[in-house]
Amino acid sequence: MLFRTAAALLATTCWLGAAQAAPALWKVSDADSAVWLFGSVHLLPPDTAWRTPLFDAILAEADKVYFETSVAPEAQPAILAATLQLGFANDGVLLTERLSPALAKRLHKIAGQYDVPMAALLAMRPWFAAVTISTAATAGSGYDPAAGVDMLLQQEIPMEKQGFLESAEDQIDILGGGGDSEGIEMLAATLDEVGNTTRTMEALVSAWLAGTPETLGALFLAEVGGYGDAFVQRLVDQRNHNWTEQIATMLDTNEAALIVVGAGHLVDEISVVRLLEARGFVSERLQ
Repeated sequence: MLFRTAAALLATTCWLGAAQAAPALWKVSDADSAVWLFGSVHLLPPDTAWRTPLFDAILAEADKVYFETSVAPEAQPAILAATLQLGFANDGVLLTERLSPALAKRLHKIAGQYDVPMAALLAMRPWFAAVTISTAATAGSGYDPAAGVDMLLQQEIPMEKQGFLESAEDQIDILGGGGDSEGIEMLAATLDEVGNTTRTMEALVSAWLAGTPETLGALFLAEVGGYGDAFVQRLVDQRNHNWTEQIATMLDTNEAALIVVGAGHLVDEISVVRLLEARGFVSERLQ
C-alpha cells in the first residue's frame, strides 16, 4: 500500500521479457525450517510477466502466504475509516492555510495538471493531499494497483492460506501519524517529484524485474529520504523490525511461509533479510 514507491533518479525504458524476469527471492532458515521472502511491487503495467517456475513452486509448497495487509474488497471499509480519521482535518483549518504561500501556489498548479479538484484537497491533511496528488499522477502513467503483485496473488490464493503482517489502521498511521509539519515536508517532496512519476516507475520496475535489489533499494531509499527521518523510521525501520519479530516466530514454530512485502523492505543494511541474519538465521538468495 505504499502510495509513493521510488525516487526520480535514473530513468530507463529497458523492459525485460518473460524469460529474463527474475525478481529477487530469498530463503531464510534455521536448523529445521525455512521461510521465503519475495519483494513485491504494488503497481505494475497490466500483463507484466514476473512469475518464474521457482516462485510458483514455492507458492504451491508454502503453508501460508503473508502480505503486508489485505487489499481485498472486505478490507476497504477499514481502510476508508482509517483514512477519514487521519486524512481529513476536523479543526476548520483549510489545507492552504497550513502551507506557505509558495507551496500553496505550487499545489494549486500541480493539482490542476492532474485534474485533482482543489475543493477536495482543502479539507485534507497535508500527508493525504500528497498521497492524492501522487495517486492521480500514477493513474495516468499506465501503472495499476490491480496489476500489482499483492492484488493478483490475494485474488488467487484461498483466504484460509493468507496472513497479514499489519492492519489497514497500522498502514494509515504510518503515512499520517507524524503530524502536519511532517506532512508538509511530504507534500513538498511529492510536488518536487510528481512530474517524474512515469520515468521513476519504469526505473524501479526494470530494476525489480532484473533481480537487482541494490539498484531498486537506491531508488526507494532516495525517495523516502525526501520525506524526513521520522517518516523513514516509521515506514521502513520500525516495520522491518516488527516484521522480523513475526517471521522469527514463524521459523520457531516451523511454519513454511512465503512472505510477500514491498521490495524496498528487503534491501539495504536495515532490511528484513539482514535483521533476520542478525538474529542467527541463515539467508540464501534463490533468484
